[in-house]
Amino acid sequence: MLILENSIVSPLLIETALRLEIPIYYSADQREFYLENHSKLLTNSESCLPVLEKYNPKHPHTVSSKLVKNKAKFRELLSSVNENYYFHLVTLKELTDVDVKTIPFPVVIKPNKGYGSIGVYFVKEENDWDTAVNSLYADMLLSKNTYSDTVIDGEEILIEEWIDGEEYAIDCYFDEEGNPIILNILQRIFANEKDTSDRIYFTSANVIQEVKDELSSYLQNLNKHLNLLNYPFHLEVRRSSKGILPIELNPLRFAGAGTTDISTHAFGINGAECYFLNQEPQWNEILRSDDQNIYGFFCAEIPNDISKPLIQTIRHEKLKEEFNEILEYRELHADGDRTFAVIFFKSKSMNELEYLLNLDLSVYIEMKQVEENVI
Repeated sequence: MLILENSIVSPLLIETALRLEIPIYYSADQREFYLENHSKLLTNSESCLPVLEKYNPKHPHTVSSKLVKNKAKFRELLSSVNENYYFHLVTLKELTDVDVKTIPFPVVIKPNKGYGSIGVYFVKEENDWDTAVNSLYADMLLSKNTYSDTVIDGEEILIEEWIDGEEYAIDCYFDEEGNPIILNILQRIFANEKDTSDRIYFTSANVIQEVKDELSSYLQNLNKHLNLLNYPFHLEVRRSSKGILPIELNPLRFAGAGTTDISTHAFGINGAECYFLNQEPQWNEILRSDDQNIYGFFCAEIPNDISKPLIQTIRHEKLKEEFNEILEYRELHADGDRTFAVIFFKSKSMNELEYLLNLDLSVYIEMKQVEENVI
């Protein structure tokens, strides 16, 4: 079964579902449906989870998804895997009254239920606290008009230890025996230490070789506590001196906005197909190739200081000129999302990624002309 939310749907995912004759259910659908235990189920967005809760509230996929989507409860579970990890849950109202002297800076503050980098702030020291809290409040106010409570719920805020180290994102599924099947590993790149944006993730043979075995071992151990079967997910982790430490686990989906398709561009791996057909990528064969290129995706988002209704047009052709080799350029027109394009690209050097990471995207946005009335 495939449950789709219509705003941003990967064309590759639709093609795969049609070719494999996988039943498609839409989040706005009125049909009832029933899932057998350990049935295969994939979504393209966590906004599809209410459908699962409505018709199959006691299904293992539903129960597990509610657990991992709640970051605080997920942290409690992880405490048996990753010891001595600081986190503290407060309400949004309590956030302003927190005694900052008790906080072991640096930390990250973010919604207990969240999506992407919305409302996520790195707080390096006590002097940065008030600015970060005010920014989070503003994000929560804006998100109420864009996302449902099942995707972002700012009523509870998580304060957690900042993990130093490289950040990775993994598309994976636990098979019918509970073994982790890794479909893709992406490394995240940041403009600076306070950057929490999702602008660029990349992969390569070197990235896979460096962390795959370590991640596989961690996931094997993690599922001893989760006991998930036939379960797809997107996991974000940091690899630090303390080992692998999870940031969040996104249930029943792979990388959002169709960005999981980078694995097809880079390695010929179709994640949805692997999941539904119980297949595992032939990593040994894939990594024997002498391909040293870097493969990435670029999420082009409207800057926060630009009002989306006031945009006249996006200069997509001008933005394309910034890339040396584009593999696929997807224009997006979702009302409830500020991402206006996802660009899959190939590069020979990290220098290009650093350049792209620091692009001012306002240059590619043309605003409507507003007439001034002279009184």
